[in-house]
Formats: sequence, C-alpha cells, structure tokens
Amino acid sequence: MKKSFFITLLSIFVCGQAWALTDIEISGEADLNALVHLLPTGEAGESEFRVPSLLLNFSVPLKEGNLLYVSFEGAQKRSETSESFMVNTREAYLDLVSIFEGVSALRMGVVPQPWLEAQYEDVNYRFLGETAYGLTEKWKYETYSDLGAGFMSELPGDLGEWSLSVVNGEGRDQDSAGPHKEGALFLRFTSWNPFAITLQYIHGTYEQYGDEVAAKERIQASFLYKPEDSKTKIGIELLDTHDPAGAITDGKMADGVDVVSLAGQAVHGFGGSAFTIFGVGPQSEVMLRYDYLDAAVGEPDKNLQTGIVSFAYQVTEDVKTALAVDHTWYADNYGKGIRDASKVELAAQVLF
Repeated sequence: MKKSFFITLLSIFVCGQAWALTDIEISGEADLNALVHLLPTGEAGESEFRVPSLLLNFSVPLKEGNLLYVSFEGAQKRSETSESFMVNTREAYLDLVSIFEGVSALRMGVVPQPWLEAQYEDVNYRFLGETAYGLTEKWKYETYSDLGAGFMSELPGDLGEWSLSVVNGEGRDQDSAGPHKEGALFLRFTSWNPFAITLQYIHGTYEQYGDEVAAKERIQASFLYKPEDSKTKIGIELLDTHDPAGAITDGKMADGVDVVSLAGQAVHGFGGSAFTIFGVGPQSEVMLRYDYLDAAVGEPDKNLQTGIVSFAYQVTEDVKTALAVDHTWYADNYGKGIRDASKVELAAQVLF
C-alpha cells in the first residue's frame, strides 16, 4: 500500500496548491490499550501494551461544495514470527456533490464500507481492539474500505438514506484487475426516531475457486434503539454469509475456522450480535455485548461466542477511558490450535 500512501499525500499537496486552501481540517484518533491475558492457560498472566489504531484524517474542501477526504491508519500488525507497526491508507476519496441536486454524492477512490461506516458513527467501541470491531470487520468477512466508487442519496419521504457501491472486492491493500467486482446495496431507515433499521446486501465473485462455488454474499440487518439526549442504546445485528471454503481459509475469516474438509464447496455462515449501552452517571456508561457465529452451518463444532463487559468514563470531551473484560468460547473442533481466549484491559480513546 506504499504506492497509495504517497499518491494520497501528493493529492493533498496538489489540491492545496491548486485552490490555495487555508481551511484544511485535520483530525485524528489514538487508541491505546494495556491488557492482561486470562486465557489461554499458557498465556494467563501475560501483559502487554497495544496501539490498536492511530488515525490521521485530512478533510480538504474544494470548490462548489466538493470534498477530498484522506485518512491514514497506523496499527500493530502481527505474524507468527514478527510484530510491526504499519501505516496504510484507510480512506482516500473524492466526494462529488456539485453535479447533483439535493443531498446526493458520488464517492470515488478508497471508499469506506457503508455498513461499517454507519455502525461506527452510531456506536464506536472500536478503541477496545479487534474483539469490539463490527462483525464483518472482526471476522474478516469484509475490510473497512476498498478501491471503488459509490453513490449515496436520501430515501424518498425523508425515510433515511441509501447507497449503491461497486468495489474491487479485494480490500484496500489489493489492486484487483479481474473482471468481477463486488456490489453493495445499503438502506438505512431513520425516520422512526428513536428507532433505526439498517439493511445491506453484498454480492461478489471470487476469481480463483471455481465457477460453481465462486459466489460471495453478505446479507445484514440491524435494529437500533437510540433515543435523543440519552446514553441508552440497544442494538441487534444479524449476518448471513456465503463463501468458498478456500476463500475462508486463505482470508483467515471467522477467527481461523478449519473448513479444509469442505474444500471445493460453498460454506454458509450465520451470526449475530446484541448489545446495550446505558449510563450510570453523568460521565459514565456500561456496555454489554454478545456475539455469536456459526461459521459453517450444518457442520458440527464450528461455532464461537464472545461476551464483552465494559465500564467507560468520559474524562473530557476528547478523552474516553474504559475498563473491559472479554471472553471468547470456541467449539471443541473449531480450528487447529484455537482455544478459548479472555483478557482484561484498560483502554483509552483520544480524539484530536
């Protein structure tokens, strides 16, 4: 992604010179964690410090209301043999609004996945680390952003918003030149305040696993209760997936589930999440979350469950801290070497 990194830096420089801008908005976020492992047994008591994410965002206003938005993300990357801190282009797109009437926009470039973007706007506990990511991102069924284009607009009758996007389907780290692309239809109904209903359908095609099982599908639905002027939030999310077994293995989806015995077949996954957030004081809140995934429907012992309990305290408007405990249970034959995992952590989210 080094090429994209320098291209986006060059884009900011060129636009700044072209329009003599003085009002570029710069913002960011630093997520900092200190944690102690409780499970697996062999790691119990081990402690470590992490920087799950470090974001730096540039919002560059152009003429006639158009916008260039660029976001870089630094994060720790681990492999079996090493650990490093990598910086990638998280988002880099042109938001073109001047050619449309009303509230509509065309995005082109490294565009965010509509579902995840909306989800993190509503409820963002991503600073706790991967365990608290959105379902498709944490289980690697989707990347947060991808190379492509998308059109977004309002639904008729002020019902909400919708978008239609087409991306490479290989994630932001890949330049896919194949004939197949990935399309996503996103619908978000927000007119029934304090309730919001969100739906998304994604369809794509893998290039290398054979035509008979090449389809990639994601069906998502969520219900959110979010009253104004209240910390209380209640949400339910459902996820249905279809992928070739080879894609699941190669992409390390679903926490590394073992589907080698299903090679050459399409694998159906089904999962969901339920959470609640409620205030326990003027600056404090508690978050409870439960995730479930059956990574290979119809196959025995291919399910996992995760529970998260978090107590958060808003220190200042731009600093939030949380003490959290999470536990993930895996079925006995979920995957080779995969064992139940648990940790307690102290996390901080710093906005600037």
